Amino acid sequence: MSKNIAVIIGGPSSEHDISILTGLQSARILSKDDKISILYWSKDNNWYLLDPNLESKDFIDDEKILKKPIELRVNGDSGFYLKKKKLDFDVFLNSCHGGPGEDGTLQSLLEILRVKYTGPKVVPAQICMDKYVFYTTMKEKGLPVLHKDLVNSKEKVTFQGPYILKPRFGGSSIGVEVVNDYESVLKIIESSELYAQGAVIEKYLENSEDILIGVKNYPSFNLSEIEKPIKNETLFSYSEKYLKNGGLEGSKRELPAKIDEDKKNKIISYVEKINSIIPTRGIFRYDFLLDNEDIYINEINAIPGSHALYLWQNLNKSKYELLNDIVDEALSEEINTWTTTGSDGLALKSAKDIQSKLG
Repeated sequence: MSKNIAVIIGGPSSEHDISILTGLQSARILSKDDKISILYWSKDNNWYLLDPNLESKDFIDDEKILKKPIELRVNGDSGFYLKKKKLDFDVFLNSCHGGPGEDGTLQSLLEILRVKYTGPKVVPAQICMDKYVFYTTMKEKGLPVLHKDLVNSKEKVTFQGPYILKPRFGGSSIGVEVVNDYESVLKIIESSELYAQGAVIEKYLENSEDILIGVKNYPSFNLSEIEKPIKNETLFSYSEKYLKNGGLEGSKRELPAKIDEDKKNKIISYVEKINSIIPTRGIFRYDFLLDNEDIYINEINAIPGSHALYLWQNLNKSKYELLNDIVDEALSEEINTWTTTGSDGLALKSAKDIQSKLG
């Protein structure tokens, strides 16, 4: 049966443009069987209803496409409204990368609106977006991770450079740099807004290789092939991912990666353990570092570019099938509800008791 799907794209994030590419691609793939609408979240935090047949080039001049502003209401009959008419959708396909679209902020809004949506729920989104929290979670569970320090001008770093500097919150390799000494790290974060919410550093492993794998849990646990990007630069950078060779899907890669069975099995065992700690919803992309015989879990991208569909291209799974699974997973779940039944003012009474004890 045809579904009524709203694809959310954009958002006030440094990854805004990448989200547009992912969302438009997803809309085209799903449009063969489903009714598709595009909800555009602009950089200045406004919402618009767009023609699903737009191309990426149409976004060069936003004024040409921002013809149908929509209102977001969170009181009364909450939802998205075009003029006075509420827009009703079966499900929202979240194609926003980075920032508030991927860090739990948009997820919280959609929970408040009590609608069905794809991708990570609030807490997994927060954990996966915060590089330091993710690192400490993995370390606590005994998984192999490279030591990370929070960048703080008042504290000394605990290891020697060279370092990889990263924004604490963010993705798509934006703001990721190799820096030789800590003094330079401090100067960089002071001069760039990319690190306004914090920064982390880890040891730079010169000969390490990026290893990526896609993970999904619906309708059953399933893994993509393992990918090794072929990088021409020091790091697998933003330009390597999105600007060269026609974008992410056209980037040079080994798929499947040419690694021995022992390493492959180790990676899969790590994936299975991590998936039991932070369950995948939608498609997650797990990013590992391979340094000679050592394997480190680097991060999880909870809404990867192109939804990581290309990672299954050799496994007889079409892009439509993968996206349809993401949508069906969201549709299969109950919407969260909240109730105060049974509280009988206990929280207020408890607060009053504490206040009286404090004088």
